[in-house]
Amino acid sequence: KFYITTKLSNPHYMPEVCIKTTIINFTVTMSGLEDQLLVDVINNERPDLEERNAKLVVSIARDQKTLKEIEDKILYMLANASGNILDDEDLINALDESKKTSTAIKARLEDAEVTRKEIAETW
Repeated sequence: KFYITTKLSNPHYMPEVCIKTTIINFTVTMSGLEDQLLVDVINNERPDLEERNAKLVVSIARDQKTLKEIEDKILYMLANASGNILDDEDLINALDESKKTSTAIKARLEDAEVTRKEIAETW
């Protein structure tokens, strides 16, 4: 077993780390403790729901990272554009890619919300 401690009051870990580890926060509120216990119960009773929710969290994090990279690329292209920006084919393609990615993220967020509601209704 591997244990890590920190003096940070609210440490932030990537979703991939949170899914593969057990994080114990000794400064938990009552509602936070209920959520953690609910996750453990769901994990034992309905692992399919928890697995689906974990996959959604990872895919949303990956999509948001991709969207951030696309936004940075668009801002860089806008800052370095010369002439009419409507004639810049690369910029138009980057904007289109950003729109498709944001639509995919929105669909995954809606799916995650449905999964959370299903978990709440189950218990």
